Amino acid sequence: MNVRIRFSKTGALVYIGHLDVMRYFQKLLKRAGIDVAYSEGFSPHQLLSFTPPLPLGMESFGEYADVRLTGSVSSHEALSRLKAQSVPEIDIMSFKMLPEGTENAMAAVRSAEYEVRLPDNMTKATAAAIEDFMGRVCVNVIKKTKKSEKEVNIRPLVHSLTFDKIKGSINMVISSGSTDNLKPELVLSALFERDMDRAGLIDTDIKRIDQYTFKDDRFVSLDGIGTII
Repeated sequence: MNVRIRFSKTGALVYIGHLDVMRYFQKLLKRAGIDVAYSEGFSPHQLLSFTPPLPLGMESFGEYADVRLTGSVSSHEALSRLKAQSVPEIDIMSFKMLPEGTENAMAAVRSAEYEVRLPDNMTKATAAAIEDFMGRVCVNVIKKTKKSEKEVNIRPLVHSLTFDKIKGSINMVISSGSTDNLKPELVLSALFERDMDRAGLIDTDIKRIDQYTFKDDRFVSLDGIGTII
């Protein structure tokens, strides 16, 4: 049986890396008495898959881990055990059985949702900037990698972009995953047509709200796949 676990990562633990999160869950599952399946061979390891790594220092309320089990446990019982053994900064939010043939968490992600809390001096012109951005067909930016940089049109990778005047925040759903991966910082730079430092956005509070797969011609939360057991 394959199950999907949704969890948040907040507080001081935003500064631990992806490998540390993987090791944390390996130990957490053991402490909680969850019967996890292991690979075969000389160096067996838990059959555990995570969504793409969260940038260091960023909070998230939509992280996922898929795990194969050898035994059966109800969602209620599993959540109770995992919460009892976890720390407050990693809150276990759901535990659902996946249908057979479901893509694993890493491969399934097509987009991610972020909330960006803007500095007070940036909110005034934001609504107009978003309207202009979403009305364009092409938004070219320089996308840098470890080995090179190239000009790309990021407009098709921005699926929604809205401004909450009361909260002073931007909500964006942008492409994520192994095929088309867009960083929220790059969207902000293009939106305000300045680099993050000059725009006064270098220390902007960015949170990952959720991650989505594509199903029935629409984006669906990874938490929307599977059933409570």
